[in-house]
Amino acid sequence: MNKFVTILILFLLGNSTIAQQPYLNKTFVFDSNNYIHTIIPTDSGYILGGWYRNAITLVDSTANEKWTKSYSFSPLSSWIGDGSPNAIHKTGSGNYIAGGTIQNGIATINKVYLIKYSNTFDTILTKILLTDITCDGCLHVKNSFINSLGEYILIGTDSKDSIGNYFQNKYENGLLLKLDTNGTTINHKLYGSTVDHDWFNSGLQMGNNYYLFGGTYSYASGGVVGFDRLDGWVVKTDLQGNEILSAAFGNPVLSDREFTYALMLPNNRIITGRDKGIAIHSSGFRMYQPWAIILNNDLSVFKEFYFKNTFSSGDTLFNSNFEQAIMNEDSSISFLGRNVALSITNMTIIFSNAFILNINRDYKVNYYREFKHNGGDFTSINPNVITTTADGGYIFGGYVYDNTLIPPQQSWLVKTDSLGCDGLQSCYDTALVCEILQAPDTACKNDTAWLHIKFKGRSAPYYIYANNTLALDSVYYPYTLPLWIDTLVPYIPTTLGMQQVIIKVNDPWGWYNSDTVQIFVKNCGTGSIAETWYPKKVEIYPNPATNELHVKIRTAITTPVVITIYDMQGKPVKQITTKQNESVIDISELEQGVYGVRIVGDFNVVERFVKM
Repeated sequence: MNKFVTILILFLLGNSTIAQQPYLNKTFVFDSNNYIHTIIPTDSGYILGGWYRNAITLVDSTANEKWTKSYSFSPLSSWIGDGSPNAIHKTGSGNYIAGGTIQNGIATINKVYLIKYSNTFDTILTKILLTDITCDGCLHVKNSFINSLGEYILIGTDSKDSIGNYFQNKYENGLLLKLDTNGTTINHKLYGSTVDHDWFNSGLQMGNNYYLFGGTYSYASGGVVGFDRLDGWVVKTDLQGNEILSAAFGNPVLSDREFTYALMLPNNRIITGRDKGIAIHSSGFRMYQPWAIILNNDLSVFKEFYFKNTFSSGDTLFNSNFEQAIMNEDSSISFLGRNVALSITNMTIIFSNAFILNINRDYKVNYYREFKHNGGDFTSINPNVITTTADGGYIFGGYVYDNTLIPPQQSWLVKTDSLGCDGLQSCYDTALVCEILQAPDTACKNDTAWLHIKFKGRSAPYYIYANNTLALDSVYYPYTLPLWIDTLVPYIPTTLGMQQVIIKVNDPWGWYNSDTVQIFVKNCGTGSIAETWYPKKVEIYPNPATNELHVKIRTAITTPVVITIYDMQGKPVKQITTKQNESVIDISELEQGVYGVRIVGDFNVVERFVKM
């Protein structure tokens, strides 16, 4: 057997004497490549797909290069997947396929092709599928998948209609090519309008349908008013590629970002998304936040989620978005995303970092991690692809750009454990800590008192105990993703006199931390108000709320009451003063998320609600 093939098979099949390193955070260049679009873990390393020159490399678990192969179409430039994540796919026979684009240097000639590799990444088949000579790069294959019959589905964008006529103004349609295993075209389908740009980034088969995900500037059914800006786009077809349904999703007045990923969920649902436009900053920058949307199989919306908050501070604007998502063995979902800090004055990126956000099967947040390169702030960090490893951890990659590097743009590869810890800084501030922020001086025996606490740790769900009695079960992080969880804990005293109250927080692995406070407990007569801080006086509803929030005070009001709504950064966003027992507050203009409500009169109450 050829020595090279022997070495390659050992790496692909694994070697009992070599194991993956638990942590990795490294930048490097392989075959002039500085952009990772595909990661295929092996027992002893990783197969990496590089965007430029169609390079594929094998690295060991410390990202040292073992071999690299390039599949160029010299003298023309070529690439796989146009940067889309997971552009190389394994077939049922153990081979690999990918779709790509060939382009001359001035982007006036585009060709799209299929390439098939053996399990040692030798070329089995290369086939040109379509050619465009006038559209300045409108023809692309961005990704592919393999259907239930083993046929190859290539998706992207095309500049010509089904009979070969070019669209005006270099407009594009979403493209689907259905190929047999020899690369022969079975179906060639286009989707979208003829009056703007439409394209696909990813796709999947669910049951007897294909679902195709991308972006649209002109809603697929043609000219829908209000959809003339960029939105996420989904097209549902039958297995022949005939369109059944299509829909655009996003802010009705602002541009969003195209959909780049999609995952199948139970009950014939799909999760997709990227980020959603929230507002336009006074500087002209788009403000956006990470957005995930769950669709039913008829493309109706089952549920939407918005994470973190976009905000400005001084001359800096902070935005975030999702790039990709994966389903874990426990049915939790992990999102790979990017945070960006922008200079409002200079209109440049100050720094960026990557993040992993994990939610459970009930869509509650378990943990959130941020990643830098070796702990430093780089000008531009761009995560692109993520997958899981045999030890239950994550491996993700993309590229970084910073003038301190030579060359300044390099591939970036990060390996973490199962909780997203990279051994450097992503888990540096996740020690389990509990603090009591506020407690009543006096409480009533056999009645509920409330303690205001905050705590942090490595991962939810957390369990909160008051004097060894379970007070709060399964507490998760809010979608705003604070480092500290801020909440109220109920405590029912049963003994009179000065009592020590121990609030203890447990994590899922049995670790705990606690804080202690002294409360005087007494018998309370009818009408007596012994406690100085007693939230049961107040009710807020509905929760979640959409347009109006009702605040109902269940006691006589002798002095004006100040009701303040504040965001999770502690910034007041709404305030009223009232002497009414029930107030209705207009919250229709508030962004979606979690908010606090403080009601101050003869008492001091803190509650929370979710704005949908």
